[in-house]
Amino acid sequence: MDYQAPMPQPPRDGPKPRKLRVRTWTEKPRQLMTAAIPFTRAQGVSRGITRRALDDERKYKQIGYGVWIETDPTTRVVAPRWADSEWIDERVKLSGMVCVDPDVVACNVTAARLYGLPVPWNADTRMHVAREDKGLSRRRKNVVFHRYEWLQSQNFYGLPLITPPQLFIELARVLTVGQLVEFGDAAVGRWHGGPLTTLDEIRAELASRRRVKGRRTAEHALGLVRDDVDSPAETRLRLCLINAGLPEPVVHPAVVCSLIDAQLHPDMGYPSIRLAIEYEGDHHRSSPAQFAEDNRRISALQAEGWTVIRVSKDSDMAEVCRLIAHKLRAGGLI
Repeated sequence: MDYQAPMPQPPRDGPKPRKLRVRTWTEKPRQLMTAAIPFTRAQGVSRGITRRALDDERKYKQIGYGVWIETDPTTRVVAPRWADSEWIDERVKLSGMVCVDPDVVACNVTAARLYGLPVPWNADTRMHVAREDKGLSRRRKNVVFHRYEWLQSQNFYGLPLITPPQLFIELARVLTVGQLVEFGDAAVGRWHGGPLTTLDEIRAELASRRRVKGRRTAEHALGLVRDDVDSPAETRLRLCLINAGLPEPVVHPAVVCSLIDAQLHPDMGYPSIRLAIEYEGDHHRSSPAQFAEDNRRISALQAEGWTVIRVSKDSDMAEVCRLIAHKLRAGGLI
């Protein structure tokens, strides 16, 4: 999908916007999950596991050349609050690879999944790892090796992952502009307890590279990435409006609501004409508490003279765009 150049956002006068702070993983909400801990034959011997014992498929499973796990693990590991069984599976695969080569780090779509950042549903399912080694040339089933001259990595819940700024630039080779904007919004926004990085850090990383495959995609996407976005669905909605030729809405405009003595931040909107747009995920309908809170927020916004347009995944987006265009035309914005 071809996105138009972003329109400048109106200045935010009055109430201050929400602020974001990049936190280390140790500061983020966590949970304990059961996960298998891969080990090599030598590590197994040091734990008292004989070679004959490893042949017992009821107790141990070989997940790769020279690496085993327990078939019924009991070890508890620290994981992100949003992590699920698929995240644990990715963790086990990467940990197994690290057993064989302690210098590898996850990169590409593997790192994106472990960070909890959005990737296309049909993205490569093989494990992608990188190593700071120009001469790296290896073959392993279902593993893709990437060579880096300058690799930056960090610890994320005990896992070595390429840094988010480098990951953004790496994915510019394989993602579309829209997909990369989704990724970028999630990386610098509130998705899954973020942000993981900042726009300035990504810009600095891009500027430091002389050669970048997909540089035009990265630069175009960076021009559309916004701070403080809550979810990829909100990103897709914002891009849909831009692609329809409408002015770009402000993300989370601040609205002081005297009725409930609070400052609210609708998902996006056009403050100059008091038009708010709210994206409602499934939990907005399935949770009675959330449904009640939504009604409270909308009533408060309406009391301040705001019109609220609600959008869901089942909405007819062509119709939504026509409705918003009508409101913008009436308000003199188009």
